[in-house]
Amino acid sequence: MAKKNTRPFVKLDYDALKFCHKEGYKIYPITKDGVNFQVEMTLAHQKATLEEVYTQTTIHQALCDLYLKIYKSKYKEN
Repeated sequence: MAKKNTRPFVKLDYDALKFCHKEGYKIYPITKDGVNFQVEMTLAHQKATLEEVYTQTTIHQALCDLYLKIYKSKYKEN
């Protein structure tokens, strides 16, 4: 019997993604060794790299969580 894919299901909030892109946020993974990833975020000329280190299986969830966190904090202000 074939082995099942055990990757966790990640739900991306498209409203959060759309809001962040509309506001000019760019969120993407960076890596130095191809194994450990960090999240980098830019807005205009400002750049921030988050200190948390993720694996290849957890980086997508980290990106989705950051989009949602920005959306919830900024959308409530507007």
